[in-house]
Amino acid sequence: MATRRLELTPVLWTCWGEDWTARATPESVHRTVTADLDGGSTILLRDSDCTSAPGAWRSALGALPRILDTCTERRYEVGPLCDHG
Repeated sequence: MATRRLELTPVLWTCWGEDWTARATPESVHRTVTADLDGGSTILLRDSDCTSAPGAWRSALGALPRILDTCTERRYEVGPLCDHG
């Protein structure tokens, strides 16, 4: 298995924004993410057009401030994946 050879740990997400579609908006991404958001969640968002509709990454970027606000309101800590244990 490649992950073992590279000494990587596979991580699965618990909620996503469906941000890869051409119809995604910052509002739809926020709504989709926060519907399943819980303490200890791992959120999957895309930051490129490599596997999504052209420009779709903008919906994820536009949703981030509201997602972070929701995390603050719910008293969730936000941090990098490497600290998510």
